[in-house]
Order: sequence, then structure tokens, then C-alpha cells
Amino acid sequence: MKSNNQFSDALHIMAHLVGQDGPRTSEQLATCLPTHPVVIRRLLAALQKGGLVHTARGHGGGSQLARDPGTITLHDVYLAIGSPALLHTGARETGRGCPVQQVVNAALDESYQQAQALLEQRLRATTLATLGDAFARHLALHATGVAHDL
Repeated sequence: MKSNNQFSDALHIMAHLVGQDGPRTSEQLATCLPTHPVVIRRLLAALQKGGLVHTARGHGGGSQLARDPGTITLHDVYLAIGSPALLHTGARETGRGCPVQQVVNAALDESYQQAQALLEQRLRATTLATLGDAFARHLALHATGVAHDL
């Protein structure tokens, strides 16, 4: 199964917009991931529809945060891009007639639902400002050459 990077890419984009004085173009943001600017524009469109960024077209245009980063949670970003699966269960859909497969799927489903709820709770508790602060600490420690963990 191919992994879906939409959520991490959207968070990456949003983190790059924190603290910026002006708008950033999809081309500029694409060099940070790296990916194609079209991928960035699709995510920015979803984030704009979700009220998280403002985007202006044309010369001097680009995207910037629509609100203070302290008021935007990671869960807001998650919802704006359509709530993609955070966990991939790997449960087999085939074998519906097999009683063992039904028990295995039921056990996995319950565990993944609990894990999903916990993840969403953590996303609600973390803001873009929190990411920005963590990044600033990371840069400061990196500049000193000290080994560290985020």
C-alpha cells in the first residue's frame, strides 16, 4: 500500500508559513519538501478552503497564514485536508466469510479506533505556534553543534 503524505506535507507547508513577513509561492514551498508545486497548490487550496491560509494569485502573490499560529491546531490542518487515514490497518477486506478473519479485523478495528482517537486528541492540543517554537529550539541547538532530540 502506498503511504499518504498529505498530512505531513500540509503540516510542513504550514510550519514554513509561521513567522513569515509575506506570502510564499508554491514554487518556494515546493523546494522545502521537495515536491512539485502542483502538489503544494492542491494542499494550499484545501487549507484556504479550511480558512487556514490566504492565497493571492499573480505577481507578488502567494500564500500566508490566515490566523495567528497559536490559534491553528494540527487537528485544524488535518480536517482542512479531508481527514486522511492516520493509521493504515492492513486488515484484509477479503475473507469476510472466514470467522477467524472477522475476529482479527474486529480486534484490529477496535485498537485502531482507540489509537485514532488518541492521535486526534494530541493533534487538538498542538498548535502551529508549538511547532514554530520547537523549530526555533532545534535551530538554536543546531547552531551550537549540541546533540539533541526534538
